[in-house]
Amino acid sequence: MDRRSVIRGLATAGAGAAAGAVVAGGAPAYAAGSGDDPHSVSVLSKNADPTGATPSDDAFRAAAAEVLASYQPDPISGAVPKKVLVIPPGTYRLTQPGSLLPDVDGTNPGEGHVGGIIDGVTITGYGKRLTRIIYAPAENDTTLWTNNQRYKNIRISAITFVSENPTSSFNYAYSSASHGVQDTWYSDVEWQGGWKRGIGLDGPATTSNLNSEMGWDHCQIGGSYSDAFLVLGMTPGASQQDQFLNYWFRECKVEYKAGVFVKNNRGGSMNFIGGSYILTDAASTGTFFQLSSAAGTRADSVMRLYAQGIRFELRGTGHKVIDSRWYKGSVSFVSCDDTANSFKSWAPDAVTHVYAFDANGDRGPTVRYTDCALMGSHQVATGTAATTAGKVIYDGCRFIDMTSATGASGFLRWTGTAPRYEIRDCLGGSTYVADAKNPA
Repeated sequence: MDRRSVIRGLATAGAGAAAGAVVAGGAPAYAAGSGDDPHSVSVLSKNADPTGATPSDDAFRAAAAEVLASYQPDPISGAVPKKVLVIPPGTYRLTQPGSLLPDVDGTNPGEGHVGGIIDGVTITGYGKRLTRIIYAPAENDTTLWTNNQRYKNIRISAITFVSENPTSSFNYAYSSASHGVQDTWYSDVEWQGGWKRGIGLDGPATTSNLNSEMGWDHCQIGGSYSDAFLVLGMTPGASQQDQFLNYWFRECKVEYKAGVFVKNNRGGSMNFIGGSYILTDAASTGTFFQLSSAAGTRADSVMRLYAQGIRFELRGTGHKVIDSRWYKGSVSFVSCDDTANSFKSWAPDAVTHVYAFDANGDRGPTVRYTDCALMGSHQVATGTAATTAGKVIYDGCRFIDMTSATGASGFLRWTGTAPRYEIRDCLGGSTYVADAKNPA
């Protein structure tokens, strides 16, 4: 093998493709997706059009079929493909749902392997905006790819997805106890364009132990969403959907025009670490975290949101960081900052964080802010009775637009009876405000 072949193999592997460079024993180095790699399938090998001038649905379907047909039985569960799907640089137009991965019911035993489960699917491009997939269906209200209890341990990386039909959704995932969709990870993936929904998680009402763990690493969420980018619990009346748990967003750029970023109807245990979160259209309405009361009762140990080290930027009075109607659980913000536009004339009138302690009885979650810089005011909706559970705590924070901690013109405000709260070692503007606590 010549030196250039070795370098080519190394460079391609670095782009996220599944190819080694040199292995023990002198095995050859392959450029993933080049046609000589036995462990990858390029959509170009199936005649995909990298210019985006013509649809590439047939090519993508053929490439996915070859990847899925390469499976080997797995001793733990399902079947593991021996090939990965590679999408080289270019712009590819898809016009039909199910073109990224086939929409097949994983509970169907007639798929050639036990239970129809595919355990381990990898789809990789060559980098955000280097590999671009445009979803442009003529039919409204379709979904680019559906995971109906079939795929788990999924890795999708280094691709930009663009919607040209605002009624379209990116992914619908239906999970059950025996056929879960857990362990889906997106790395260096971008979403742009107008979408109805990014990802919606659903499942049966009559089963337990629903599986759903998902993560996003260095991704970019752009565009706009008429529903939300991520919806946890598409059927809120199904109590078992509280078992949709464990979500991680790490160092992501959540910079979109309008709508909701995460809508929590069921489940939870959500972690958001680092990154830049911006609502870019000042004239729109938008909320990063919408914690709903669509379900009247919720399981314990699921209603948890943790945000750390995030810079939020709200550009209009219709923008909120959080709108919570949870009646229990915990919400934590640590070392976060939403004061980017605190110098604007409208900033003191902005209500940026909202909690309804009257949505389900006179109670709410434990809400804690630690070492945060906060714009505008926060509001707690309360009734006439005393709060029976839940509390709002600020520790070492700065209320940049307010000189008093509480009251009608202070930072923390309420609509009825004062909630339980505690404010410790905080600044109002540039001077310390007196510590405050209720009950005293």
